[in-house]
This record gives sequence, structure tokens and C-alpha cells, in this order.
Amino acid sequence: MPHLFLALTPGPVPGTVITNTVMVGCVALLHVLFATYLIGSTSIVAVSEVVSMVNHDPRHERLARGIVHSWAYLFGTGAAIAIFFVIFVLVGMWGRFFVTFSQFTFWVWFFEALTFVGEIVLLYALYANWDRLGEYRMARLGMTILLNVDQWFQMFFIDVIASQMLTPVVQGKPDNTSYLLQFLNPTNLPLTIHRTFGNVAWAGAVIALTAGFRYLRATRREEAMALAPNTHVEPVRALGAMPDGELVRERNREAAYWDWAGQYAMLFTFVLTIFQIWVGYTYAKEIQLHSLDSWYQMMYGWISNIFLGQFAGLGLLFMAGVAYFWRRIKAAGQPRPARRLQLALIVLFLLWLFGLQPAWWAGSYPDIVAAHLAKPFWDGGVEDPLGFFFPWKVMVLIGEMLVTLFALGTFLRARQRTPMIMGQASRGSQRLLIALGVITCLMMLIMGIIRESSRSPYLVNYSIQINHQVILQKPAPNIPLTQRPIGP
Repeated sequence: MPHLFLALTPGPVPGTVITNTVMVGCVALLHVLFATYLIGSTSIVAVSEVVSMVNHDPRHERLARGIVHSWAYLFGTGAAIAIFFVIFVLVGMWGRFFVTFSQFTFWVWFFEALTFVGEIVLLYALYANWDRLGEYRMARLGMTILLNVDQWFQMFFIDVIASQMLTPVVQGKPDNTSYLLQFLNPTNLPLTIHRTFGNVAWAGAVIALTAGFRYLRATRREEAMALAPNTHVEPVRALGAMPDGELVRERNREAAYWDWAGQYAMLFTFVLTIFQIWVGYTYAKEIQLHSLDSWYQMMYGWISNIFLGQFAGLGLLFMAGVAYFWRRIKAAGQPRPARRLQLALIVLFLLWLFGLQPAWWAGSYPDIVAAHLAKPFWDGGVEDPLGFFFPWKVMVLIGEMLVTLFALGTFLRARQRTPMIMGQASRGSQRLLIALGVITCLMMLIMGIIRESSRSPYLVNYSIQINHQVILQKPAPNIPLTQRPIGP
């Protein structure tokens, strides 16, 4: 296989920016939104199933069933996008690259395809038989966990390919010949951990967004009924729909459920995004160690400005989460924890403003070096030293992590002292959940653009150029294939 790779001669492939760049990005990122939700939501279903079996909480049972039923629609759409991406985009528009790259990653694609078949079998078996398997809860839980493991390995094999494109380097030289080195690629494990956390966080954000929207619909109907003449609504103890001890209005059981579901799901997003700070930094460090050019593109090239968008999204997500905590605690009648959360929100806002400072007022650092303006703005340059990633933005990330952990602990302690009445959340708090879902979606898209653009001008670093898919390894003239060296 490596000799076939070497035997391909350079040759331009016709195309435009639309067909060769925009189409790839739009279709791939759209597929990622579907695929990552499926993987992350399976983890949430498994957790809810365990809680439902232990605590006999009907809310978790209903949530798990609802997520499973969403799989049938989303999986079919996501799979159709993936097939379109492979057949029409990769083979049709980027055929030279895809054929070449598949020659030395064949077995990775093969095992990924096997996990895809396993996902189809398990996913649709659970969807079609979820209610029937209610009498065999352990078997249903086992199938859910097996599906989650299968999906995780499917993601792992895709990460092998993605990391091989970014850091195909061993001792400074590309090495596309060893499957062991492909699996042990230095950025593979950090990328897999990063995406494992991100998948569940994204699934939680989607569920929180849906719950917020459904709560707004339910309360809008309730408000309309409350305005009707001769309508009197009394608080009653929930019978079956909610656990004993929580008061809900008889006409608002639906709102009570969606209130709980939104809060439950957003905690997955909020908590895992906190730890994404450390995981993402670890991933970036491995890129720096093994693909310095790509890391330089992200930190000092034109992509560094896109990173400001990611910083903005991260801060907005944390502020939306803490604002949600604050509104819920304040409505629950706990002024002291509410003041702490309000203080945390102010600190987060100040950190967010500080972290948004650009490091220079130009397209990239090489631009200001070429213009002899690589000096602080108070010396007549265009640099802003307070906007540098090291140490200032790192300090902002650490500060956000500490503040959000404090806010989370405050919220959970206050909630434990005074259980909240589900179904009586303000409509503003539910709009915050919707905003949290939108922000998470934008952050995923921005992160995909950053990661994929960092290899420019290569498709596979140091091996295949992005410009018309030119293969750089030329075969030596008059030398048999079996005697040609491997590598550039």
C-alpha cells in the first residue's frame, strides 16, 4: 500500500472555492452535529436508565424514551448526509485525495464501517422495542451501553483518521505506513477525550434547548387558560408524573416535566464544558509538540482571530448557565446564594471582556512583523500584550473554570437545602436554556473550522497539499516500486 501511495504523480484537480472548500465544510459540520448528538445522547440515556431503575423516577424513564425515539429521525438524516459527503464530496470533488489517503488508512475505514453497521442494528432494535423491553430493564440497559460503546469506537476510528491528517509525524518525518503508529498518533487520544466530553455536552445542550422551547409552549397555554373567566387552578401534589414532595399545578404537569428536563440536561453541558478547558488545552499542547506549524497557525496566524470567537462563545455559555442558576435560586427564595451567583456572574463578565482582547490589530502576527509594527500600541505598534494567549488568556480560562465551579457548587447546595418546585420557573430562565443550546452549536462549528483550517496549506500535513490535491511524494525515476524509500 505505501508503494501505491508513492506511485501517484502530482496533478491538479479542477475546482472552485465553493466546491473544494465551502461544500466540504458545510456538509461535514452538518453531519457532525447529528453524529455527536447521537453519541452523546446515548450516554445520557444510559445514565437516566440507571437512575430510573434505582430511584423509580418516571421522569428519567420518560426522558430516556423520548431521546430514543428521536434517534430514528436524526440517525436517518445524519447517515444520509454522511453518505452524500463520502460519495459526492470526497469521491466526486476530492477523489484524488480520498483515494490516496484511503490506501494507507484502509483498515481504519473498514473497522469504522463495521461499527456503523453495529450502530444501525442496536439503535433501531432499541427504537422498535423500547416499550417491549420494559419488562427486561437490565437487558435494555445492556443494549444501550453496548450501543454507546459501539458509537465510541466509531468515533475513535474517525479520530484516528483526523489525527493522522493533522500530525502524521514520527521524528520529524511523515509516516503513513504503520497502522500501530496511526492508532498511537500523539493527538489521537487527546482528540478522542475532547470529543467524548463534547458529545455529551452537545447532547445535553440540544435536550435543554428542546425542553426550554417546550416549557415556553406549555406555559403559554397555561397563561391563556388562567386568563379565561371562571378558571381556578389550585396547587396539588403530583400523582405519578412527578415524585412525591414536589408541588405542581394540575394543569401544568407538562411544564413541570420540561422544567426538570431542561435543568437536568443543562447540567451535563455546563459541567462537561468546564472540564473541556483542561482537555482542550491538553489537545492544543500535543499539536504544539508534534505539528508546530499548525499550532502557530492557530495561535499567531489568521486562525487566531477565529479563536476570539471561541473565547466569546465559551464565556457566553458560562454566563448563560450561571444566569440560569441565579434566576432559579432567586425564584426559590434563597437570597444569600442568589447574591453569590450574582457576584460570580459579574466576575465572569469581567473575565469575558478581558479575554476578548485581540493580541494585535491585524490579520495575523506575521502581518505586523512584515509591517515592522510588532511592538506594543503605546510604542506606536499594533500589539496588545494583554491579549496574548500566554499568560493572559490562560489565566482567563483558569479564572472562568474556578468561578463556574464555585457557581455550580452554590447552585447544587442551595437546591439541596430547598427543593425547587418544578413548573414554576420563569420564562426568562428557559430562554437562557435556548441560548445555551445555540451557543454550544456555534462553538462546535467554530472549533471544527479552527481544527480543519490549521493544516492549511495541507490536507495531510507535509504529505498532500490542499491546493488542487497535489501529492508531494513523487516516485523516483527508473527505480522499481519495491526499492523506493518510504517518505519524502
